Amino acid sequence: MYKKGVAVEIQFSPERLNDGAGDPYWIDLTQAEAQRLLESLQARLAETGVGTAAPLVVSLDDTPASHAADAPHAAEPAASADDFKQWVCVICGWVYDEAAGLPEEGIAPGTRWTDVPADWRCPLCDVGKEDFALVEF
Repeated sequence: MYKKGVAVEIQFSPERLNDGAGDPYWIDLTQAEAQRLLESLQARLAETGVGTAAPLVVSLDDTPASHAADAPHAAEPAASADDFKQWVCVICGWVYDEAAGLPEEGIAPGTRWTDVPADWRCPLCDVGKEDFALVEF
């Protein structure tokens, strides 16, 4: 189901979310991204500040200079995998990744969600495209 190697699901009660839905957020991370996230959290928790700090913002899509070695595609043109989106089945959690496509079902890598046929069905639970939500962070 997850292609990058480390899956994280963050769940919140409906009261804590702006949309009031309480739906989980799914994140599919590479090992290097998971390590950067862990280091950012550890650094924040190690701070001894008093009062409310600004929210911790960790952008795993940006490639800081200190992590340039982790980014094998740094020399690629602007149209990269970062431009592609992921769509999650709200029923079973299966993720359609536009960058990867679904070649075994005839959907080429790089196929945008809007270009996936309207009659396409989730490979795990057989629901239609209407039961998928854009993964946004």
